[in-house]
Amino acid sequence: MPLFEMPDVSSNAFIYVNTAFVVVCIAMAVVFMVLPLPSNAGLKKYRISLWFLAATYLLLAFLQIILMIFRISEVNLISIDRLTIASLQAILFTIALITLLNPKFLFRRFLSIHLIPVITLNIAYQAIASIWGNPIIANMNQLIHSAWNPAIWIREIFVIFYVWQLVHFTRLFLRQSRIHESEVDNYFADNIRLHLPCVKFNYFASLTIGIVALLSCFVFSELWLLVFTSVFAIFYMGFGMFYIQYPSTFIQIEPAFNPQSNGIDEMIKGTKQVDWDELKSRIIADKYYLKAGVNIEDMAHYLNIGRTRLSMLINTEEAMNFNSWINLLRVEDAKNFLIDNPEITLMEVAELHGYTEQSNFSRQFKLITLESPSKWRQQYSGK
Repeated sequence: MPLFEMPDVSSNAFIYVNTAFVVVCIAMAVVFMVLPLPSNAGLKKYRISLWFLAATYLLLAFLQIILMIFRISEVNLISIDRLTIASLQAILFTIALITLLNPKFLFRRFLSIHLIPVITLNIAYQAIASIWGNPIIANMNQLIHSAWNPAIWIREIFVIFYVWQLVHFTRLFLRQSRIHESEVDNYFADNIRLHLPCVKFNYFASLTIGIVALLSCFVFSELWLLVFTSVFAIFYMGFGMFYIQYPSTFIQIEPAFNPQSNGIDEMIKGTKQVDWDELKSRIIADKYYLKAGVNIEDMAHYLNIGRTRLSMLINTEEAMNFNSWINLLRVEDAKNFLIDNPEITLMEVAELHGYTEQSNFSRQFKLITLESPSKWRQQYSGK
């Protein structure tokens, strides 16, 4: 007797849920293929990733159709097919989301490296299963009883490999996320919306789906498998809708990854002997840091210095990135301004100090002074 068992689901439920999954996959694949994109060379890898996603979604739809036609039972613990699909999904979503963070990410190399173990495990399983059989495991008792079968060993190795994948991909994603944030912080003064929190949210949502896919390898009921299928369908649609909105964001962050200055200009400017104290005094005297939307490219052009050299000077001489330094200068200027001009609203103070949003001004002010702008004004205006 199985350790845990749920009642079988009706044929209608099986058809409705799987049909919905197929429709979602095909619809999103069509959207990926026909989506109009700006003629921007920087979006080349994003275009490739769209076609890759479209092919994957169509493959998932095809597999689900096969399942419906032949009414194949999915209740087979740690099934090699389910593990393979889960592993490929982990690779897919990791590639897709890292591509958004780092347009220069070598995803073809990543794909080839991580596909090799999946293919190897499948080939090994087919070879072993042809000799020792392909056991159908419906419950834990059967799994224990078949523990001697080498085919089961391959499945268990695949489970361990898949868990490693989830951990490895998460570490890789977080590392790429930190690199992205560093690039953005070293380029933009106003970056509140450019750290791409939605990408992080979608990755951890994908990770949750990956964990659910792993758990689905150990379920004992077709009912729960249909629940998982429904969750997957909703996620695939939500992920697709999020993914197609990326081009508008890329246009904003592209300069941080693709410098406007050409290599020759950067090399010439980078060889000039510069005095950081002199440059810093000029920036502060002209209050260039108060310019709304200022970025390091603009400031480098204003100072007639290479962007790379300017970034290196700020990082070494000020021991912080461009974003942190600009915000420090703005907040230091705003501290006295708030006290000397009590009649000016916080919104106006924020605008005068280069911020497009009062909330961002207040957040940066509190981060540096440990006080909100209003409390700072109230505390020091009478002194």
